[in-house]
Amino acid sequence: MIECEAAWPSADTREQAVLICLGLALLAYGGGLVARFRRRWFCLWLAALLLWSFLSKYLICTRCESYGKPCDFCYGGKYAALFFKPQPERTLDASGMITEGVSVALISLLPAVAAREDKRELALYLVVLTAFQAALYHVCCSKCVIHSRESWKRDICPNYKVAKVLNRLSGRASKG
Repeated sequence: MIECEAAWPSADTREQAVLICLGLALLAYGGGLVARFRRRWFCLWLAALLLWSFLSKYLICTRCESYGKPCDFCYGGKYAALFFKPQPERTLDASGMITEGVSVALISLLPAVAAREDKRELALYLVVLTAFQAALYHVCCSKCVIHSRESWKRDICPNYKVAKVLNRLSGRASKG
Protein backbone atom coordinates (compact mmCIF):
# COMPACT_ATOMS: atom_id res chain seq x y z
CA MET A 1 0.00 0.00 0.00
CA ILE A 2 1.24 3.50 -0.84
CA GLU A 3 2.02 5.86 2.03
CA CYS A 4 0.64 9.33 1.49
CA GLU A 5 1.57 12.33 3.64
CA ALA A 6 0.30 15.02 1.26
CA ALA A 7 -1.51 18.03 2.68
CA TRP A 8 -5.26 17.64 2.86
CA PRO A 9 -6.69 19.30 -0.27
CA SER A 10 -9.78 21.50 -0.17
CA ALA A 11 -13.05 19.76 -0.89
CA ASP A 12 -13.99 19.49 -4.56
CA THR A 13 -17.09 21.63 -5.15
CA ARG A 14 -18.61 19.25 -7.73
CA GLU A 15 -18.18 16.25 -5.46
CA GLN A 16 -19.64 18.23 -2.57
CA ALA A 17 -22.63 19.25 -4.71
CA VAL A 18 -23.36 15.59 -5.47
CA LEU A 19 -22.87 14.51 -1.84
CA ILE A 20 -25.00 17.34 -0.44
CA CYS A 21 -27.78 16.79 -3.01
CA LEU A 22 -27.85 13.06 -2.24
CA GLY A 23 -27.87 13.81 1.49
CA LEU A 24 -30.75 16.25 1.12
CA ALA A 25 -32.64 13.77 -1.06
CA LEU A 26 -32.10 11.08 1.56
CA LEU A 27 -33.32 13.33 4.36
CA ALA A 28 -36.32 14.65 2.42
CA TYR A 29 -37.40 11.24 1.16
CA GLY A 30 -36.67 9.47 4.44
CA GLY A 31 -38.40 12.12 6.52
CA GLY A 32 -41.34 12.05 4.12
CA LEU A 33 -41.66 8.28 4.45
CA VAL A 34 -41.67 8.49 8.23
CA ALA A 35 -44.23 11.32 8.19
CA ARG A 36 -46.48 9.46 5.74
CA PHE A 37 -46.31 5.89 7.06
CA ARG A 38 -45.55 6.34 10.77
CA ARG A 39 -46.55 9.89 11.66
CA ARG A 40 -45.97 9.37 15.40
CA TRP A 41 -42.33 8.45 14.70
CA PHE A 42 -41.62 11.71 12.91
CA CYS A 43 -40.74 13.61 16.10
CA LEU A 44 -38.23 10.88 16.98
CA TRP A 45 -36.75 11.03 13.46
CA LEU A 46 -36.53 14.83 13.64
CA ALA A 47 -34.94 14.68 17.11
CA ALA A 48 -32.33 12.26 15.74
CA LEU A 49 -31.63 14.65 12.86
CA LEU A 50 -31.15 17.55 15.28
CA LEU A 51 -28.97 15.40 17.55
CA TRP A 52 -26.78 14.49 14.57
CA SER A 53 -26.74 18.06 13.21
CA PHE A 54 -25.58 19.66 16.44
CA LEU A 55 -24.41 17.37 19.25
CA SER A 56 -22.52 15.00 16.94
CA LYS A 57 -20.85 17.92 15.20
CA TYR A 58 -19.86 19.34 18.60
CA LEU A 59 -18.46 16.02 19.83
CA ILE A 60 -16.71 15.07 16.58
CA CYS A 61 -16.11 18.00 14.20
CA THR A 62 -14.76 20.39 16.85
CA ARG A 63 -12.02 17.85 17.59
CA CYS A 64 -11.11 17.17 13.96
CA GLU A 65 -8.08 18.47 12.10
CA SER A 66 -10.47 19.83 9.45
CA TYR A 67 -12.37 22.03 11.91
CA GLY A 68 -13.02 25.42 10.32
CA LYS A 69 -12.04 24.16 6.87
CA PRO A 70 -14.23 23.19 3.93
CA CYS A 71 -13.75 19.48 4.57
CA ASP A 72 -14.97 16.63 2.41
CA PHE A 73 -17.93 15.80 4.66
CA CYS A 74 -20.42 18.33 3.27
CA TYR A 75 -18.11 21.16 4.36
CA GLY A 76 -18.67 19.98 7.94
CA GLY A 77 -15.59 21.71 9.32
CA LYS A 78 -16.98 25.09 8.28
CA TYR A 79 -20.44 24.17 9.55
CA ALA A 80 -19.11 23.18 12.98
CA ALA A 81 -17.12 26.42 13.22
CA LEU A 82 -20.34 28.43 12.79
CA PHE A 83 -21.74 27.02 16.04
CA PHE A 84 -18.89 25.75 18.20
CA LYS A 85 -15.37 26.58 19.37
CA PRO A 86 -12.59 24.13 18.47
CA GLN A 87 -11.47 21.47 20.94
CA PRO A 88 -8.07 20.49 19.53
CA GLU A 89 -6.88 19.13 22.89
CA ARG A 90 -9.64 16.49 22.89
CA THR A 91 -10.16 13.44 20.72
CA LEU A 92 -13.19 11.42 19.81
CA ASP A 93 -14.59 9.53 22.77
CA ALA A 94 -17.45 7.15 23.50
CA SER A 95 -20.01 9.96 23.79
CA GLY A 96 -19.23 11.13 20.25
CA MET A 97 -19.39 7.62 18.83
CA ILE A 98 -22.65 6.80 20.64
CA THR A 99 -24.27 10.08 19.61
CA GLU A 100 -23.23 9.64 15.99
CA GLY A 101 -24.16 5.96 15.87
CA VAL A 102 -27.58 6.30 17.48
CA SER A 103 -28.57 9.41 15.52
CA VAL A 104 -27.41 8.05 12.15
CA ALA A 105 -29.08 4.70 12.83
CA LEU A 106 -32.40 6.38 13.62
CA ILE A 107 -32.18 8.79 10.68
CA SER A 108 -31.35 5.94 8.28
CA LEU A 109 -33.39 3.04 9.63
CA LEU A 110 -36.68 4.63 10.72
CA PRO A 111 -37.68 5.43 7.11
CA ALA A 112 -36.92 1.86 6.01
CA VAL A 113 -38.94 0.38 8.86
CA ALA A 114 -41.77 2.87 8.27
CA ALA A 115 -42.00 1.95 4.57
CA ARG A 116 -41.47 -1.79 4.98
CA GLU A 117 -45.00 -2.68 3.86
CA ASP A 118 -44.73 -0.67 0.63
CA LYS A 119 -42.08 -2.59 -1.30
CA ARG A 120 -41.73 0.06 -4.01
CA GLU A 121 -41.17 2.92 -1.53
CA LEU A 122 -38.81 0.77 0.52
CA ALA A 123 -36.79 -0.20 -2.56
CA LEU A 124 -36.54 3.41 -3.73
CA TYR A 125 -35.47 4.56 -0.26
CA LEU A 126 -32.79 1.86 -0.13
CA VAL A 127 -31.49 2.98 -3.55
CA VAL A 128 -31.21 6.59 -2.32
CA LEU A 129 -29.57 5.45 0.94
CA THR A 130 -27.08 3.28 -0.94
CA ALA A 131 -26.26 6.09 -3.39
CA PHE A 132 -25.59 8.47 -0.50
CA GLN A 133 -23.42 5.94 1.34
CA ALA A 134 -21.43 5.19 -1.83
CA ALA A 135 -20.90 8.91 -2.44
CA LEU A 136 -19.93 9.41 1.21
CA TYR A 137 -17.25 6.73 1.03
CA HIS A 138 -15.96 7.99 -2.32
CA VAL A 139 -15.99 11.72 -1.55
CA CYS A 140 -15.25 11.80 2.16
CA CYS A 141 -14.07 8.60 3.83
CA SER A 142 -11.59 7.52 1.15
CA LYS A 143 -9.82 10.88 1.40
CA CYS A 144 -9.76 10.77 5.19
CA VAL A 145 -7.88 7.46 4.96
CA ILE A 146 -5.32 9.09 2.66
CA HIS A 147 -4.83 12.46 4.36
CA SER A 148 -5.80 12.26 8.04
CA ARG A 149 -3.02 12.52 10.60
CA GLU A 150 -5.26 11.84 13.60
CA SER A 151 -4.85 8.41 15.14
CA TRP A 152 -8.33 8.42 16.71
CA LYS A 153 -9.89 8.22 13.25
CA ARG A 154 -7.78 5.21 12.36
CA ASP A 155 -8.37 3.53 15.71
CA ILE A 156 -12.07 4.25 16.30
CA CYS A 157 -13.99 5.24 13.17
CA PRO A 158 -15.79 2.28 11.55
CA ASN A 159 -16.09 4.16 8.23
CA TYR A 160 -12.31 4.64 8.23
CA LYS A 161 -11.82 0.88 8.34
CA VAL A 162 -14.31 0.22 5.54
CA ALA A 163 -12.87 3.04 3.41
CA LYS A 164 -9.37 1.66 3.89
CA VAL A 165 -10.48 -1.69 2.45
CA LEU A 166 -12.32 0.03 -0.42
CA ASN A 167 -9.25 2.15 -1.17
CA ARG A 168 -7.11 -0.98 -1.26
CA LEU A 169 -9.56 -2.67 -3.65
CA SER A 170 -9.72 0.39 -5.92
CA GLY A 171 -5.96 1.03 -5.90
CA ARG A 172 -6.17 4.37 -4.07
CA ALA A 173 -3.38 5.34 -1.69
CA SER A 174 -3.93 4.71 2.01
CA LYS A 175 -1.99 5.05 5.21
CA GLY A 176 -0.61 2.02 7.02
